[in-house]
Order: sequence, then C-alpha cells, then structure tokens
Amino acid sequence: MTSLRHTGLGALAILSWGTLGALGAYSASLPPYLVLTLCFAIAAGLGLVICAATGKVPASPLTRSVWVFAALLAAYHLAYLEAFHHAAPIPVSLINYLWPACLIILGNAFFNLSSGWRGYAGAALGFLGVAVLIGGNGISLQSSEAVGYALAFLGAVLWALFSNLRRVEMLDSVASLTTICAGASLFCGVLWVAHGAIWTELDTYHVLTILGLGLGPAGGAFFLWDLGMRYGQAAFLSVLGYSAPVFSTLLMLLLGMGTASWQLVAAIALITLGGTVVHGGSRT
Repeated sequence: MTSLRHTGLGALAILSWGTLGALGAYSASLPPYLVLTLCFAIAAGLGLVICAATGKVPASPLTRSVWVFAALLAAYHLAYLEAFHHAAPIPVSLINYLWPACLIILGNAFFNLSSGWRGYAGAALGFLGVAVLIGGNGISLQSSEAVGYALAFLGAVLWALFSNLRRVEMLDSVASLTTICAGASLFCGVLWVAHGAIWTELDTYHVLTILGLGLGPAGGAFFLWDLGMRYGQAAFLSVLGYSAPVFSTLLMLLLGMGTASWQLVAAIALITLGGTVVHGGSRT
C-alpha cells in the first residue's frame, strides 16, 4: 500500500532538485570534493536531528550495502558538480535530468518497476530531447564540452541506480540514510585530501551556496526522496521527475546562466512529454 503523503514528500524533493543546477553552477568556483564533504556532513547532521525528533536510532550498522550507497551518492554528485567545470550549466543540467529515463529503464529491467512499454517510449523522448539540445545546429563539441556532457549523463545513471537500489533496501530509511550521508562525506573528504586538500577561502556567497545545497538538493532532499521512493508511488515520482527540468532551466535563465533558444524549448518539451507518456503506463 503506497502513501499519498510520502508521494508528496518525494515531490518536494523533486522541487528542491530544480535548484540543483543553479546552485551547482554557483559552486563551480570551489573544489567539488570540498563542497560535497561539507554538504554531506550537513545532510548527516540533519538526519541526526530527524532521528532525535522521531525517536529513531540515530545510525544504522556499517554494512557493505551502506558503503555501496555512500559511494554511489558521492560518485553521482562528484560527476555532476565536476561537469559544470567543463560545459555550460543549462545543457549539463538538462542532460543530468535524463535520470528519470534511466530510472525507468533500470527499474523495469532489474527492479520490477513495471512501467510497461510507455516507460521505454517516454525515456526515448527524453533522450531525443537531449539530442536536439546538443545537435540542433549540428554536433560540433569541444573536448571539454564532451567531458562535461559525459559526466552529466554518468550522474544520471548513478542516481537512477541509487534510487532503485534504495527502493528495495530493507534498512530503516532515515537512520540508514544518515549513515550513508556520513559515509559519503567521508569518501569525499578522503578524495579531497588525496587531491591535495586545497582549501578555498569561503566568503558569504560560498557559505550560502553550500548551505543551500546541504539543506536542499544535495542533502535534505535525500530524506524526502528516499521516503517517497520507498513508501510512495515510485513510478509516478519517476514521471514527476520529468517536470524538474522546466523549473531548473527557467531558474537558470532568470539568473542569466544561459540564453533561450528553439533547441532549449524543444528539449524541455520533449523531456516533459516523455514524462506524460510514461504516466499513462505507470502501475507502481
């Protein structure tokens, strides 16, 4: 039995993720390892507060699966934030929003998501939208752009895998996710040290960006999404994820991070249409 309330929490996570592109672009002047070490630490602290408020055990055992989830969480965000160092923010954000398509494909193939043929059709529309965005005027990519786009797509696959695995994981949601965030912070901290532990002076702008990421799309939203995927309508949430690119792109355009074009409009339309098609076949 799925819960409407938990589906709503998952929807709030998607709304929060609409700000991830802008905040990720703002953080591009900082080392990704440092940013994520701090963001995941904030998320773990938030989890401890939630556990204390709800009377839950504040941590779960450090099992192999917990470390796998921590590695996936860290890898996704590292790939995504690193992509902003190589390509323009709006294409990076839109390519990353192929994660609902990847979630459907992986979910149908390996996790009994059961979205039917419409799921694959919707995913294909999403991929077509990205193809229009990148190749609308002919494909002529700089090597740095190609790296950025590849990292953004890798992030989409990693997040889809993380979400599907968490959907079928039997550990307590909040407590295990708190431990996972702490593990991800540790992973990123170790990588930061391995890359020279370069410390950048944080001004107010940087602090607010990191706090925004940690409390929102790269922290607090994890708990909302996790509850939604576990106890809400997972297929519907994967569909709703297709609406996030619209909000994200409009926000970045308003902030002057790109220029509107027919390719951009077509890409958003196709990605959103893909979600509508999938919705007609969602049975989970």
